[in-house]
Amino acid sequence: MGQRHFKIHLVQWRVIAGQLEHNLARADELVESINTDEDDLILLPEMFSTGFYYADLGKMADLSTQTVEWMSTLAGSRSVAVAGSLPEHSDDGVANTLVMMDRMGRRTGSYVKVHLFPLTGEVSAFHPGDSTSVISWNETCVGLMICFDLRFPELARKICLEESRIILVSAQWPEKRINHFIDLVRLRAMENQLFVAATNSCGDDGSGLVLGGNSLVAGPMGEVIGRMDNGEGVLSVSIELGEVERVRREFPVLSLRRPDVY
Repeated sequence: MGQRHFKIHLVQWRVIAGQLEHNLARADELVESINTDEDDLILLPEMFSTGFYYADLGKMADLSTQTVEWMSTLAGSRSVAVAGSLPEHSDDGVANTLVMMDRMGRRTGSYVKVHLFPLTGEVSAFHPGDSTSVISWNETCVGLMICFDLRFPELARKICLEESRIILVSAQWPEKRINHFIDLVRLRAMENQLFVAATNSCGDDGSGLVLGGNSLVAGPMGEVIGRMDNGEGVLSVSIELGEVERVRREFPVLSLRRPDVY
């Protein structure tokens, strides 16, 4: 199974729409406070560099190269993995893409958001993805999801069946439905008997949308291992991957599935 133990650092802050320099500077300040070990993982919110700046989404996507370079520098300087969502140009339009860097600062994989949230205009602004993404990181399978994806258990189950032991989620989840966010992270972890780590933004994004924070990590029995409040900061959680095998062995729900029936 490869690496059994590492820390994941969830970085939560008020992402301001359209303000790349401000967002990256604030991320730098928060990351500076983290004591990282080699092969830890830093998880950033959805659209962490630009927010959902619909006034000029194309320009925000143009800046993706700068954002990816920032992620690469952070990963390489700390010898950690870094993951977070940003807008990128694709052949079909702008995509909300969760990018993951390895400890050498190399782009090791990415995922384009499959389920676009209709109530805030994502459906008309972005091109949706059409596949899951499971990345091999330190000989561990890591699944990627973005925000609204949490409401679709089929996606998490497919990622689980592709041998993932942890799912990373970048989110901009609104404050008024923050209890759904917390419950869905726990449920996706519980029903698939793996770890789910989800980083959310917090505060008013500059357009009047208030994000709820509460970034959290849930374990393979659905237990909350760590959770933030609705303010800025960093949550660091130790992950013991052997817990996945232990839980699945002692409480063998997945092995009792009946795909011949459903």
